[in-house]
Amino acid sequence: MKKIGISKNMARGIFAVLIIALATTLVSATLLSSFGTVETTIDVSQSVTIDTHDWNVPVTHAIGGYAGCCHCFEHTVTNNGCEEVCLEFETDYVEGIGFVYYEKPVEPSCCDHILETLVVKVLDGMAEWDDFDVYVDGTPVYSYDAQGGNLEDWITHNIDLTPFSIQCCGTHTITIDCTSNPWTHFDPYGQLAVDYVALYCEGEVLCDSVDIGNTASESGHNLQGWGPIQPAASGGAYGGINDCRCTWFYGNPQVDTSEASVDLACEDCYDPPSECDCDHQGLDQFCLGPGESIVLCLCYDLDILLAPGMYTVTSRLLPISG
Repeated sequence: MKKIGISKNMARGIFAVLIIALATTLVSATLLSSFGTVETTIDVSQSVTIDTHDWNVPVTHAIGGYAGCCHCFEHTVTNNGCEEVCLEFETDYVEGIGFVYYEKPVEPSCCDHILETLVVKVLDGMAEWDDFDVYVDGTPVYSYDAQGGNLEDWITHNIDLTPFSIQCCGTHTITIDCTSNPWTHFDPYGQLAVDYVALYCEGEVLCDSVDIGNTASESGHNLQGWGPIQPAASGGAYGGINDCRCTWFYGNPQVDTSEASVDLACEDCYDPPSECDCDHQGLDQFCLGPGESIVLCLCYDLDILLAPGMYTVTSRLLPISG
């Protein structure tokens, strides 16, 4: 078997190639280390603002008036940063001037609640033809099978709406549909007399109500499909009531519908909050998450015996270190 040998010249050549390759690799590594340089310029704005001003910029008030009075001012503090921050007001004490700050009460909204109860007052006459269904905005919420009997009874139906989770705010169409066939005296007395409709939000807060048959009460409630005011139009007993309307009635020409509707509005059914005043429990501190804001009331209570003159109260918004 023939041995393969490497001459000294060949060995020197291979070694030279290895040195050149290694040198090339080292040079490349050195050059690559300077590639991809990133230079970033950061222009930082203050994250916490009070009334859109940086939190460390003074906000001034000039109060004129008499001792023994309370003066309050609203301020919005916002955290535009990416982390939660806790803050407090530090105030220089001035004898005879009390200082308190607190979160302004949030105005309650009907949209934060659901409809709770619908009340309808309907006549159940002697004949068993006063069956009806009730709808709120097209949703069926109640059915009643007439009892009939020897008397004409006005029955107040208190309908629980909470299972339907209907948002309180806005205008709601209440539809009452007589589900029986017209009775013998449909002409002229009509059928299914209704006297009253009322709508309540959570907490039995009255949204709106209508006295059906009372034109002043009906005004602005968009009544659709109702007959004339009874008993003024046709005579008759109608359970001894002064005014009502029927959902199914004889017109000229005959009205071929068994249902009637009324709109009830729930826009201002909750009382607005009180304005800022000195009669509130103050905050020691407050925290704001990223993007959160708070409306604060800053109130200054001047003692009745405070001497006349010019006073300066300095209140600083300070971050609370963790």
